[in-house]
Amino acid sequence: MSSLDLYHIALALGAVGFACFAWPIYQRMSGKAPAEAPGSGRSLRSPLWWAGFVLTIGAIFLLRISQRGAG
Repeated sequence: MSSLDLYHIALALGAVGFACFAWPIYQRMSGKAPAEAPGSGRSLRSPLWWAGFVLTIGAIFLLRISQRGAG
């Protein structure tokens, strides 16, 4: 697999990971989801938050691999 292909995969994973982070924020700001109580920590236990975290870490890892292959 070429480094350009890895770069595109990493870019897609990063975009999906960012969407997983941003979706709950968008829902709260648009009034479609209620705000959580301060200090509840529920957002950190959200499966969507963890999916965004894992996808973003995967994107960073693939970017590093693609940069090593190109250099």
